[in-house]
Amino acid sequence: MAQTASRYHSSSKIISASRIEDQSTCASRRDVIQSIASTCAYFSLPSRHAIASNMPTNNGADFSNTGSIDTLVPIVAIQQSILSCKSQLDTSKEGYENLVSPETCKSLLESLVKTIPRDETSFKRIFDAYSTPVSYKQKFLDQNAFLVYYTKGYDGDNRPNIEEDVNTKQLKQYGSRNDAWVAIDDLFVELEFGQKAKYDDNTLSSKGELISLSDKVSAALDAYLSLAPVSDVKEALTRIQ
Repeated sequence: MAQTASRYHSSSKIISASRIEDQSTCASRRDVIQSIASTCAYFSLPSRHAIASNMPTNNGADFSNTGSIDTLVPIVAIQQSILSCKSQLDTSKEGYENLVSPETCKSLLESLVKTIPRDETSFKRIFDAYSTPVSYKQKFLDQNAFLVYYTKGYDGDNRPNIEEDVNTKQLKQYGSRNDAWVAIDDLFVELEFGQKAKYDDNTLSSKGELISLSDKVSAALDAYLSLAPVSDVKEALTRIQ
C-alpha cells in the first residue's frame, strides 16, 4: 500500500508538473500569438500622417462648372442668409434681457434652411461645385502621404521639393469650407435647442451667443469668398437680390 501510495503521489507530481508545463507552454504561445497579432495590426494601420487627408472626399459635387458665377451664387446666398439672421437678432426686442424667444429661434431656422442645407454632405457639395479642382499632384501627395512625410518631399537630386507649388488656393478653400460647416452646424444646434425652450425654466437661448455663432459663420464664409474674384462675388450678389 505504501509503495502504491508513493507511486500514486509520484505519478501525480509528474502529471501536475506536466500540466503546469503545458499551461505554461499555452500561456507562452498565447503571448507570442498576441504579440505577433499586435505587431501585424500596428504595421497594417496607416500612419496618422497618411490618414490625414488634404483633399475633400467625393460628395457627389458636379465639377463641370467650377469657378463660375453660377456655382458661386449659392455660396453668396448662404452668406446673405447669415447676415440677415444676425440683423434680425441685433434688432429683435422681445422684452427679455439678452434672450431670444422660441418663436424667434423657429423663425430664424425656417429662414436659414431655405438656402442652407442642414446636412454636412449637401452643404459641402455646394462649395466643392465652385472650388478649384484637385490637381494630379495633390492626388499623388494625398495617396503617398506616408512616403512624402518620411522623405520630407525629396524628389531627387537637383529637383525641387515635391511639396512645393501645391495649389494653396484649393487648400484654403477646403479649410474655409470646413470651418463654415462647423460654425453653421453650431448655429443650427443652438437655434434648434432654442425653439424647444420653455419660458419658465431658464432655457431660452442667449442673443449674444447666437450673434457670436453667426459671426463665426460669417468669418469663415468671408475667408472663402475672399479667394474668389471680387467682380464675381458682386455679380453673384446682384443675382440673388
